[in-house]
Amino acid sequence: MDEEEIARLLQAIPGARRAADGVLLQTGNGDTFHVQGILSGMETEGLNPEEAFFVAFCAKNEILRLRTIKNAHDYLLRMRALAIVDSPRIVRVMRKRRKIYESSGRPWALTHYYHSLDSFHKDYIESLPRTHAKKLKAIPSGLLPIVEANAACIASITGEVVIVSESLRNFYYFMTLAVFGANFEIGMADRLSALCIAYRIMNQSEALDFDLDPRGVLPPRIEARIQALVSDQMQFTFGHEYAHYLCGHISSVSASLPGNQDAARTFAYDLEFEADAQAINLLSQTPHAANRIAHGGIYALIFLDLLYRLKEKHGLKPLPISETHPAPIDRIWALQKKLRSKSPMTDEDIDHSLAVCSQLVSGFSSFLESSTHPDLLTFYGSIYLPSYVGKLKMDRLEF
Repeated sequence: MDEEEIARLLQAIPGARRAADGVLLQTGNGDTFHVQGILSGMETEGLNPEEAFFVAFCAKNEILRLRTIKNAHDYLLRMRALAIVDSPRIVRVMRKRRKIYESSGRPWALTHYYHSLDSFHKDYIESLPRTHAKKLKAIPSGLLPIVEANAACIASITGEVVIVSESLRNFYYFMTLAVFGANFEIGMADRLSALCIAYRIMNQSEALDFDLDPRGVLPPRIEARIQALVSDQMQFTFGHEYAHYLCGHISSVSASLPGNQDAARTFAYDLEFEADAQAINLLSQTPHAANRIAHGGIYALIFLDLLYRLKEKHGLKPLPISETHPAPIDRIWALQKKLRSKSPMTDEDIDHSLAVCSQLVSGFSSFLESSTHPDLLTFYGSIYLPSYVGKLKMDRLEF
């Protein structure tokens, strides 16, 4: 919405207020409408009313592609578009991303935008032998803007798709702040706040609007180090899903033993152990990448173990991996055993990291007790890093 449209609405409608993006309109019964844009006839030409909701974040040719899913690329586009359209807050995030993307002169498309975030799986694939890399490059892969912090290799009717949710990336980021914080001289209050944000992401209570409302701005040097660690964790996560595909696990799961739950669970657990190890073993020709991504993988599992320990003490929404995946602590030691001398960490290193997590578990209980918010873990909204955030802003009015 340009300044001329905003000025016209502010003048024409009593009680209208300027928002950070667009205009807020107050109704007679106390409801508020946030007008962020006015669609032109050219933008909606040829689209039905339902399809018009996708105009804010999809190119028109992408909206037309959604009518008929012809291949796995269309399937991934559909997953992204449906995840966004059902969430007004994620629509707002995508509108900001689009504005920044187009400011550089690039024509917008949702697919093009997500291609700009493809470094995680592309870097992993580039470290693989050519035969494996060729197979995996053919699989549509990337981030998905969903609330659930998860990753999957999906066998759709149009072919395989590998996705990792943006929520999982955010979970890794704040867990890295919490667990590695002492290495960067980050105080315990900020580390526990970061742990709380990570927990709330998994509990689906933290607002997924980090682009609009950063929870804190770290010094550039520390931010770069944190992002490098998160990249290794994300590469391991994509590698784990690619390992499922290359090992033939996708078809194996559908043929597992439905009549015997214990046997089926053991079978599923074995597949997870194998995928963890294969995500690293596939990188045998690039030892530096294997070392880095193994480190990321062990810490991704340490973060999950920390989450499980907090879940036992404070409760948590059911996790999508609870039934199909072994306990994180079992995965940590199984991966360490498989890597043996090639592991970037000694057993003592892992024990030390688990001890750090134990300290965080104890500190988290005190953190909750000292909070003035009665439902700190479950209210929908945002938690901030106290030492790295300035004045808190008003939702919609200031961001």
